[in-house]
Amino acid sequence: MKTAQIACGDDFITVTLPDRTQILKPPPPFAALENLKDAIRSALYSPIAHEPVSRLVGPKSNVTIAFDDPVIPQIPMKKPDFREVAVTVLLEELEKVGVKRGNIRLICANALHRKFTNGELSTILGTKIPLSFGPNRLYCHDAEDRENLVLVGETERGFEVEVNRAVIESDQLFYVNITSLPFHGGWKSIVVGLSSYRSIRQHHRPFRGASGKSVMDAKRSSFQKLIWEMGAVIERELARHGRRIFTIGSVLNTAQPQETIAVFAGNIADVHEKTLDILYKQQVVSLPNQTDIAIYGIPNQSYYANLSKINPILVRNQALSYAFGLYHNKPLIREGGIAIFVNPCLAEFHEMNHPSYIEFFNRVLPNMQDPYDIWDLYAEDFAHRPEYIHKYRYAYGFHGVHPLILWGQGVFPLRHLSRVFLAGAKDFEAARRIGFEPFRTVEEAIAEAQSALGRDCSITYHPSPPAFITSIQ
Repeated sequence: MKTAQIACGDDFITVTLPDRTQILKPPPPFAALENLKDAIRSALYSPIAHEPVSRLVGPKSNVTIAFDDPVIPQIPMKKPDFREVAVTVLLEELEKVGVKRGNIRLICANALHRKFTNGELSTILGTKIPLSFGPNRLYCHDAEDRENLVLVGETERGFEVEVNRAVIESDQLFYVNITSLPFHGGWKSIVVGLSSYRSIRQHHRPFRGASGKSVMDAKRSSFQKLIWEMGAVIERELARHGRRIFTIGSVLNTAQPQETIAVFAGNIADVHEKTLDILYKQQVVSLPNQTDIAIYGIPNQSYYANLSKINPILVRNQALSYAFGLYHNKPLIREGGIAIFVNPCLAEFHEMNHPSYIEFFNRVLPNMQDPYDIWDLYAEDFAHRPEYIHKYRYAYGFHGVHPLILWGQGVFPLRHLSRVFLAGAKDFEAARRIGFEPFRTVEEAIAEAQSALGRDCSITYHPSPPAFITSIQ
């Protein structure tokens, strides 16, 4: 028998695995940049397919600096955070060309995620930047502020593109991005991070024809294709006014905590291609075959629980989207196989940060599980309910529709797998309510999976953190 330490909520548990279990190894971390500030400055001075900062702005320019919210990365990166250093350097460069501080605004691109307090933003921006800007110059994007949203147009397929007014009206928009997964960066930063429910609902709803191309597979993903079609609408509109977005993108390694290994600046498409090339080299592990059973530890430190608290809906999303979904080409688990996720899955919620999650879990899920029916019946209600809009805009709550979006992302994994187990479960009812079969231990879950698929079935353990991607040809 083999033993492994598997993430389970806030702890790691020791698990006994069958001898034939394949235990994957995360790729070793690439070396961190020795001088992050110099690397950022160098990227600004030699941007890819773009004019440098000195030719883009002047003393009278109105400038917006947008940046990824604290949801990214999953586990806070090694200090100082890339966003703190990049924004600091960019502010210095803007000052050199005479841009006044009063003409600069910083916007956290939180999309339908909750807004963050200044204290929480200081975890990614450091303490000096929040103290240097008033609340009218440093704030979180508001996807419900109709006065500050602009409908830019529609894609050729008829998808509406609505974004923060600053994207279109700033003399220059800079975007500071962290690429810790292929899902991040590129036009997604703009057409999702600085967008509205009206626009986001078109690509974040459950799709009946979902093909299983992972969003982590950026060059094949239909989601990514749609995002870039929407980005093209913005790009054309900006071109009419002689403007282009300037992005500063970073790539993180697989160290714990993660570190910056590359920085690129310039045109969105060209920068994103560079970041993806390095990220794939850092994160992708090639494997010859799929497996019958895969085991994934699910830590409580998850994206939408950062600076908050995990709940059963987030456990489900972390399992199906950010564990099972970490693949290129084909899923790690064969069609009809079994996934074993490991988490206590307690029915606990942060009432301020996840208000609509509570109603969704307690009122909707006991009566309905189908993602399509749930979306059709409840999306507009949860999205437009006055109390949820108020909590999103003024009380640090995730947008009312957010739990429905996450629920819909489980469509393909649950269709692909024959069964989904949750080992280490302490609240069996909560596990069942999110569609998982609960087990007290990993060993019990493995025994049941072997009973269903045969004693000679293949088993793979995919450890996390750090996140890495499997590729099966």
